[in-house]
Amino acid sequence: MWRRSWLSREVLLFSLFSIVATGSIVISELSPVAALLGFAGVTASAFIYLAPARPAWNSKHTIADFYLTGLLLGPLFLSILRVPVSPLVICAAAACQIVNHALKFMQHAMSEEFELRASARLLAQDFRTLLYLRMSLLIGGGIVLPLLHHSIAAFVLALAGEMLSRYLFFVSVVPKNMASSFFGKEAA
Repeated sequence: MWRRSWLSREVLLFSLFSIVATGSIVISELSPVAALLGFAGVTASAFIYLAPARPAWNSKHTIADFYLTGLLLGPLFLSILRVPVSPLVICAAAACQIVNHALKFMQHAMSEEFELRASARLLAQDFRTLLYLRMSLLIGGGIVLPLLHHSIAAFVLALAGEMLSRYLFFVSVVPKNMASSFFGKEAA
């Protein structure tokens, strides 16, 4: 089903990524191929959530969020393995993640679409404490600790922040309506 299903593409691409990435340990020339397959896998993962019936997910911010998670956690993981990574790369990814979240929140809060405003309201009210915690983990793990060269602690905090971000992603979405299909067609 890889020709029509983003989920099938995701499974295929990440399977190929794992094989090629493992092979790149022995044959370093495979590293760029592994990187491209990883990028394509992340793209497929993001596209799974571009569903018109879920307006809060159906945006360029979702795609950016997936890429930025990889750009943050990837270099942090490499730094744990003692691969030289500039802390500024990690800080830039974290800063871009903060900007992406802020722009997404403002866009939703100011939208004329009820579902987007409702998603922003959920984050601002019901999940406010978790949202603050998520941002704190992002700042600590993505900016402060990398600048202090505490790789393991930075990775743990950043990973916790990204997991919390995914939780908020799922619990704060407001669907178009319960009767509409996943693809956003109007109910009969």
